[in-house]
Amino acid sequence: MSSTASVVALAAPTRRFHQYESAMRAVGAYERRLCEDASRRRAMGLGVTDQDQPDEAFCQVPEEAVEPPLAIVGGMGPLAGAQAFRRACARFRNSRVVALYQACSMPDRSTVILRERGQGTSACLDMAARLAEAVRLVVDVAGAADQPPRCIVACNSAHYFWPAMQQELADCPVRMISLVESSVEALKTSSCRRALLLATEGARVGQVFSAPCREAGVAAEEPSPQLSQLLMRAIFEGIKSFNNRRAVELGNEFFEAVLESNRECDCILAGCTEIPLTIDLLKRRGSAGVAAFLSRARIVDPVEEALRRA
Repeated sequence: MSSTASVVALAAPTRRFHQYESAMRAVGAYERRLCEDASRRRAMGLGVTDQDQPDEAFCQVPEEAVEPPLAIVGGMGPLAGAQAFRRACARFRNSRVVALYQACSMPDRSTVILRERGQGTSACLDMAARLAEAVRLVVDVAGAADQPPRCIVACNSAHYFWPAMQQELADCPVRMISLVESSVEALKTSSCRRALLLATEGARVGQVFSAPCREAGVAAEEPSPQLSQLLMRAIFEGIKSFNNRRAVELGNEFFEAVLESNRECDCILAGCTEIPLTIDLLKRRGSAGVAAFLSRARIVDPVEEALRRA
């Protein structure tokens, strides 16, 4: 491990649990804290960003783990990372170590993609290096094992930097599980006629999902740039800000427009970790038409698909 990762490992507090129930209580308390912090910031007229939260780590360590450790880089945003840890612990229970590093200080991925418009720039290479250090850190948190750990970076937009990050990790004994590869594979084996690709503006412009779908022969389309901006508002003003009212309002407006312009899509690739949370909320509180559409469409959640392959 590099000296930089070692310094970060010392600076980030780590909470370890030997029982599933203890881990769930801790992550539940963490999610409540995130919500309370966001509410305070909104009450003060401030915005809510991932970077408002400190970096920290969680690790469930069963006494008789038999599967290779699973390491998750989260924090982009913090709620989605906590949910990924919760789902992984529920899926694997006592069969494997599950570690989460909430890399909340990671710069916004879409901002870098949109500003640089090229993977070879110094800013993009720096982002790839930072992501690689986060992987090294969470692998270290997971601890030594007989088999190389599996690792998921729980941010779809971060996969724009995947090739350079993989180069940075050439000497790291870890098996990376790509959200993009996992979800495109799920689309290839599904019976869907046409998929609607939903992602951040950075992932859309960077063709994080559209290019692999074309290469795989998957019939898919993306919303217009104008609608993509509305989706970004639903993500940032809604879920990332812990403002469910705003998430429902903007998310409903987005999907109403989608239904008006396109009724052929029967599958949604939820290519941002906040989008499945938005969809779940709209199934309960969206308009009748939106709730019905989201309930009958197949939702491909990249994190869930990656957990299947991990």
